[in-house]
Amino acid sequence: MTKQAFRELIMKKIVCLDGATGSNLQKRGMPTGVCPELWITEHADILIALQRKYAEAGSDIIYAPTFSGNRIKMREYGLADRIEEINTELVRLSREAADGKALVAGDITMTGAQLEPLGDMTFSELCEIYREQIRIIAEAGADLLVVETMMSLQETRAAVLAAREICPDLPLMATMSFTESGNTLYGTSAESAVVVLQSLGVDAVGLNCSAGPDKMIDVVKRMKKAAVVPLIAKPNAGLPQIGEDGQTVYDMDAGTFASHMISLVQAGADIVGGCCGTTPEYIAWLNKKLRSEEILPSEAGADRSGGDDFRMIYLANEREIYPFRNGQILELGGGIDFSSDEELMEEYRDELFDTAQDLAFDLQDEGADALLFCAAGLDDEADILISALAEVAQAVRMPVVIASDRPDTVRRVLTEYAGVAAVMPLSENPPMREEIEKITKLYGAALLSLDKEIRCC
Repeated sequence: MTKQAFRELIMKKIVCLDGATGSNLQKRGMPTGVCPELWITEHADILIALQRKYAEAGSDIIYAPTFSGNRIKMREYGLADRIEEINTELVRLSREAADGKALVAGDITMTGAQLEPLGDMTFSELCEIYREQIRIIAEAGADLLVVETMMSLQETRAAVLAAREICPDLPLMATMSFTESGNTLYGTSAESAVVVLQSLGVDAVGLNCSAGPDKMIDVVKRMKKAAVVPLIAKPNAGLPQIGEDGQTVYDMDAGTFASHMISLVQAGADIVGGCCGTTPEYIAWLNKKLRSEEILPSEAGADRSGGDDFRMIYLANEREIYPFRNGQILELGGGIDFSSDEELMEEYRDELFDTAQDLAFDLQDEGADALLFCAAGLDDEADILISALAEVAQAVRMPVVIASDRPDTVRRVLTEYAGVAAVMPLSENPPMREEIEKITKLYGAALLSLDKEIRCC
């Protein structure tokens, strides 16, 4: 499926996803403690029967059960050497079940590994883990990709960047799990998730799992305010409870679920389905409601900016978004310049950033619009900027501007930064400047001129 075909599908109708896979397979005999991906390949008839029911219920897209088929998770079951075999078979089974009646999305989720500094995994290593699984899924014939049930924005970015590199022409959806407050368990806000992920080029963004649809209405409304791509809502069937038989059950029946899902559509969701606790019956009720209500798609992915002169540019960190008008002149003050401040460099060598943080707080108090970071001319420019952003931008919540005349530095920093930054090229060399602008556009960053004028790339 092409990205254009995906956009055309969403403009025609409210797109319906499938419901839960794992909870339904458990009802059908999958025991706890086993590798779900391997068990499914050994009980293919059960998966095919379930997915065919979803297609019959009206699912336009079903998720291949490649959910935890990455190397890290498969290693826990001693199956690291069977990644290609198992992922390929899971996509094949879903394509057989869909039988041309629904599209098949290769499904990707968190690895369970902790990124530095909380763990030992580097960002580049994590990207490679995702590249491996995504390459297999794409070659197996998935129509599109979905990164789902994510709690870490940085890990979501790793999966998205890997997908863009391996299969840039496949449509890519991304959903994170939010609490009722609109934040992930890692603290990422719903608005920040939308801004960061759509800046990286996802074709649709939203939420899944979390809670029931009645608890997610305000979260979807918040997402809609910042979204320029279609929104996804795939919540649980209400809240989980333990039944008399010791099994987990959910407190929302299919009809009630469908009614609340209509409210999510009215709040701005363009792509809908169900997560834990939902069954083909829930999807059938949802489709029935959508037809009876004659709900049409919103302006999914439409340009609601009012034209270039009034376009809003969003910079973001993991918790907040910062809107600027296209062409606005930013007040930056002196910035945080490691190339002209030996005290900053001495602390960097000692892995300290006290002075940099003090400067940042001073700039914030003085009314600066953003924090400018510069290490131009220094041999370890990229390392300095990455470390400074990790330490200072986490402590002082302000938008970030990166000043550099080196394309490789800009690429590395934008890869590692878990937000949306602006880039101020320093080079007067036209080819070098053009290369920096291309990288800035690739990573969805904004562009800042030497006159401090911010522009869309």
